[in-house]
Amino acid sequence: MKLKTLLTILSTIIVIDALFVPCGAADDARRQAAHRQRRMIFNNDGDDAWVAGAPATKEGLLSLRMDHIGDCGVDTVFYCTTMSINSFTHDSQVTEVFTTTAGSAASNRMADLIQLGTDPLKLAIEACRQRDIEIFWTLRMNDVHDSFTPEYVSQWKKDHPQFLLGTLKQSEGTDIRNPLHFWSWADFQHEEVRDVVLVGVKDVLDRYDVDGIDLDFVSHNCFFEETRRLEPVTAEHREMMTDLVGKISSEVLAAAKRRGKPILLSCRVLQTLEQCQRFGMDVDQWAERGYIDMIITGRGYDPFTMPDDLIRRGHDWGVPVYRCFSNSAMAQELVQHSDLSGNNLGAWRAAAANAWHDGADGIVTFNLFPKLPGTKQTEIARTAWREMRDPEGLVGMDKLYCIEHLHYDDYCWIFKSVPREGRLPVTINRNESVTRNLPVADDIAGLADRVQALRLRICLVGLQDGDQVDVEMNGTRLEAVPEKPLWLAAAVPPAAMKLGENELVVGFASGTAESLEMRSVELTVDYK
Repeated sequence: MKLKTLLTILSTIIVIDALFVPCGAADDARRQAAHRQRRMIFNNDGDDAWVAGAPATKEGLLSLRMDHIGDCGVDTVFYCTTMSINSFTHDSQVTEVFTTTAGSAASNRMADLIQLGTDPLKLAIEACRQRDIEIFWTLRMNDVHDSFTPEYVSQWKKDHPQFLLGTLKQSEGTDIRNPLHFWSWADFQHEEVRDVVLVGVKDVLDRYDVDGIDLDFVSHNCFFEETRRLEPVTAEHREMMTDLVGKISSEVLAAAKRRGKPILLSCRVLQTLEQCQRFGMDVDQWAERGYIDMIITGRGYDPFTMPDDLIRRGHDWGVPVYRCFSNSAMAQELVQHSDLSGNNLGAWRAAAANAWHDGADGIVTFNLFPKLPGTKQTEIARTAWREMRDPEGLVGMDKLYCIEHLHYDDYCWIFKSVPREGRLPVTINRNESVTRNLPVADDIAGLADRVQALRLRICLVGLQDGDQVDVEMNGTRLEAVPEKPLWLAAAVPPAAMKLGENELVVGFASGTAESLEMRSVELTVDYK
């Protein structure tokens, strides 16, 4: 009896061991996949499905963007097919397929590609496989481009207005800064909304050979009514979102088991945990419960001064964190005569250098797209990807550092989600000064013998001839003189700069106006 009992125990141990070894091996493979080096992630928003400029063929679609991702440092592609809740530019069997050619979608290739037996997501996967590049499918959790582009509104939204936060009538006559201006948000307090999201994820996992799912919570970041009232989302609603992320994670793990390979779950969220929680995203819970494998931080509108909060927290949670930059932020629309632009490679280098200095595991570019062979747009994108991915190579390259103007935060779809304290714009009253931090990842003082020119520019709205403005960098007084309209410029001695945070003090000593508005600060470093 004792022997029989012992054999039974041993047999049980063997069975349990057999059950758990594959699970452990799968967990190890998932962990290794999550922590593999991916320095550059190209977020392709999927507009190559319908933008003009190429034929409605496989080759035509690929020529716009995906033909240009090889040999330029791209490790991973995040490919988005979201048009609206339940509407996509992949050939789904369970959700709506965006095939309209109305309005701005006049060049939509979807119907033609489906006739050819393919679709944009399938072609993107094939393009990545040919180049040994990882590919994730991006799901925008609550995209509302359909609030101002009627042809994007999904049939599901038309059929289920009770599951939306607003109505078109409610938005009429409102300003773009009014939280009610965008009306087509899905209301995630309804289980039906969360279920339709889950169905879309499961369909992609079942039918497409992706390496991961990317949940984009910042395009756009309104999921509950509290946000439209500019109030924090309740704990109950945050738990609803956590439950949804958990269900998606379960589907991802099940798909990985079926395919016999790791499939990862990434989330793109706001810059700080406090902001994430305010908008319904308990990212700490997602990480601690093991739901997510990667974090993408930031909308990308503050590429130079983005807080490092989630980078530090993510590493404490054991999750790699990538910083996102948007090409949209490289054009300061409300700042005249800025040197900042999407074509200024020095700006991309500086933003990347700051991210590496803050400990980011990699870079994600948003709205930075190649377009057709031989174009300047394609050259800029490929060069930016190649240069930004190499932190060592960035040392000693020309750069444009900036304290950017955060005007995007005033727009209704952002809901004040970008931290503003200690940033720009800021009012400087006469006889007063303000202090701001200018992050600089170059050891300019240590590279002083290689510096050809170091120039600081400050945009001051209201600046008039004869105004006295005092400028100091880390305690060193600078001789700032008028340059272009509204701008002062000063040469900066390299020895005045510090690696990391640099204290800039700007004082309005005297003048005719009551105050000035400091809108932007730019530091250009040119090396020999």
